[in-house]
Amino acid sequence: MMEIVKINDRISYIKATEKPLSADVGIVCGDEFVWIFDVGADELVPMELKRIEKPKNAVISHFHPDHTANLDKMDFSEIFLGANTFKYAKKGKTVEKDIFIDDGIKIHIFLLPSSHAKGSIGLEAGEYAFLGDAAYATMKQGKVCYNASVLKEEITVLKSLSAKYFLLSHDEKFIYPKDEVIKNLEEIYSKRDPKESYIFIG
Repeated sequence: MMEIVKINDRISYIKATEKPLSADVGIVCGDEFVWIFDVGADELVPMELKRIEKPKNAVISHFHPDHTANLDKMDFSEIFLGANTFKYAKKGKTVEKDIFIDDGIKIHIFLLPSSHAKGSIGLEAGEYAFLGDAAYATMKQGKVCYNASVLKEEITVLKSLSAKYFLLSHDEKFIYPKDEVIKNLEEIYSKRDPKESYIFIG
């Protein structure tokens, strides 16, 4: 059995695992659909989600296998993903602009600039926003870093969201106040060298 953590009456998630590496899987219960944010890689995830007897839509944050590996093991009414992720999944609906849907809870699917993975998207559901790995860094020349211009764009998008809490995959705490995440990213951005494209943090 997977561990499902309830956040409120509408929102819960399946916790990430290390072996196998599998991302947190968000579950948003709308009136018509269950919205699944990322599908993980652990083979137990599809079994757990199939227990929920309601049509499901998937929102895939980015193309990395720990977020997408189970995509072919489940049936979805619709799959929403970024253009770069579509190249790998070869299925679903490419998100090119913000999508707003009222399903008893306000659903907002949005493009999310990210140093971690090109073409990331996020899912805002009420007071919570699933960000996947988008707030994380990447590696360049063997060092941890952020792309400065992309980070600036990301901060702008995150500030525009109405959610009060951000949900960060692979993080044990998982739920963070919006202001805390933005403050952390702004502190990283403040360390940029205007002559450099990347901000190296380690």
